[in-house]
Amino acid sequence: MTLTLNQLTKDISGIDIEDILSCWRWKIGDMKAVVIMSILGDLFLADRESAVYWLQTDTGDLTKVADSLEEFDNHLNDDDKIDNWFLPLLIEKLISAGKTLKENEVYSYKQIPVIGGEYSVDNIEPTDMSVHFAFSGQICEQIKDLPNGTKVNIKFNT
Repeated sequence: MTLTLNQLTKDISGIDIEDILSCWRWKIGDMKAVVIMSILGDLFLADRESAVYWLQTDTGDLTKVADSLEEFDNHLNDDDKIDNWFLPLLIEKLISAGKTLKENEVYSYKQIPVIGGEYSVDNIEPTDMSVHFAFSGQICEQIKDLPNGTKVNIKFNT
């Protein structure tokens, strides 16, 4: 099975972007637009100068991946970047395991990797987008200043 970029991303036209970004404002500041949302719940965001950043919700990292939208579009033709950013082999395993997404869902980690979760089919499940972004954003914000290996007790705002 070879997945297309369209199959690895979500249609964000009907999504409340402010809702999904609200628990990540501490990290992303005032990025001007969501360029792409992966089905693994990561975001590619454009800043005011149209540079593109990758927000990894599994680790809380925000990384500049392109200086312009045009450069980012060119990267979307690079198989190595697609493999790194969208993890198509993992997605294929999830689909083969019968884990399919509804319109308002992304794949989300039961235990996110930044606190020891694994990149495995057993640790990933379809999850409502709002829940995914709130859950991962709150965890990453709470642990952002802690050294690696610190034992944590996570609290969630409901």
